[in-house]
Amino acid sequence: MLTPSAPLTTPTWDGVVVSRAPSPREPRARAPIDSTSWEREVVARYDHLPLAQILRRSADPEIANRVARAIIKEARQLQLSPSLLAGVLLIENSRLEPETVSHKGAIGLMQVMRFHAGVYDCDSDDLLQVEANICHGSRVFASYLKRTRDVRSALLRYNGCVRSRATSSCRRYPSKVLRQAEEIRQQLLLYLPRQKLSGA
Repeated sequence: MLTPSAPLTTPTWDGVVVSRAPSPREPRARAPIDSTSWEREVVARYDHLPLAQILRRSADPEIANRVARAIIKEARQLQLSPSLLAGVLLIENSRLEPETVSHKGAIGLMQVMRFHAGVYDCDSDDLLQVEANICHGSRVFASYLKRTRDVRSALLRYNGCVRSRATSSCRRYPSKVLRQAEEIRQQLLLYLPRQKLSGA
């Protein structure tokens, strides 16, 4: 069974876009903790399994596994941090209920609006399906991030927080997502090997 190595404290959540992994031939210089790189290393080493274990606290193992696998897939394709996408998903749907529909008509795990269905190159347009919903939600967010070049602005747009429709609770949405993303990243980093945690 995959288990965390040891407790770890890192700086605040410091990256969204996943940078290029170093080549095995490139020397590894001593540097301050780079939690983005370390998160990428956990995913490279264990794929979706650590995230699935984290998500099992909110859902049954089968759903947690499907959600984690879909998040990792989209994060790789979009060059985004898995912890950020998971943060959005958990703020939108903390109980991981794929068939949830909000009073505004937002659907599924990432609370995607129906008009987004079929706009992106996802395997299915069925927003009640786990993988299709995560594909659409991730790509909606990625498109906002590409347009705004700012994580907080992209999150505001994702939440429908624009101009006159913005409320004080709406404005708190980016901070909530980023706190959740930081918490997930901290938990993912616990799966690093002990020698990595000790700086060896």
